[in-house]
Amino acid sequence: MVFDRLLEHCKDAGLVGAGGKQRTDSTHVISAVRELNRLELAGESVRAALEALAVAAPA
Repeated sequence: MVFDRLLEHCKDAGLVGAGGKQRTDSTHVISAVRELNRLELAGESVRAALEALAVAAPA
């Protein structure tokens, strides 16, 4: 029921269109997931580097 209300709200706001088949294997979806994975990896690398610096030079 919650999903139906959310979907109805999104339709009213013009965020989603009429029904149809949505393909999740589309190249733009795969590309977006790959980009998010790379961004997450970069963020984790920065976090690990900052933690290493905090241990090496706490001041």
